[in-house]
Amino acid sequence: MISLDNDKEILTIELGEAEQSRDDLVVCVVDLNETITNLQREKEVLNEKITSIENERDDLMVVVVDLKETIEVLSNEKHTLEETIAAIEQERDEFLVIITDLEETTERLNREHRTVSLGKGKEVASETHIKLEKELTDVKTSLYGELEKNRQL
Repeated sequence: MISLDNDKEILTIELGEAEQSRDDLVVCVVDLNETITNLQREKEVLNEKITSIENERDDLMVVVVDLKETIEVLSNEKHTLEETIAAIEQERDEFLVIITDLEETTERLNREHRTVSLGKGKEVASETHIKLEKELTDVKTSLYGELEKNRQL
């Protein structure tokens, strides 16, 4: 009986140890299930963050592309304006040369005219004065005639 009692005790101890192991395993399985559930939630949150960040990245890419296109357009416009400015400055310089030449020519002609017309100036002025006086007399005569007609009416 001792052996049976001894076996029974050993089996009881082993059974207790097996139940304890089983309980430990159940606790471990429950902990693992909670860990898996928590990890799945964290995965969902991380996936949502990734989606949000990818959307922001896509939006930023659109902005970057638009800005690059704007920079290119403005750069082209700047180049065109610089060419226009250079052409206008060239034209201005050409006009300044022409103006200088014309001023010199005008001065030269004025000097030549003064020397030539000093003698003729009085003659031309007298003739012009006589013509103006004659025209003034004609206008006065015509005006008197009109006034006389108006009085008679």
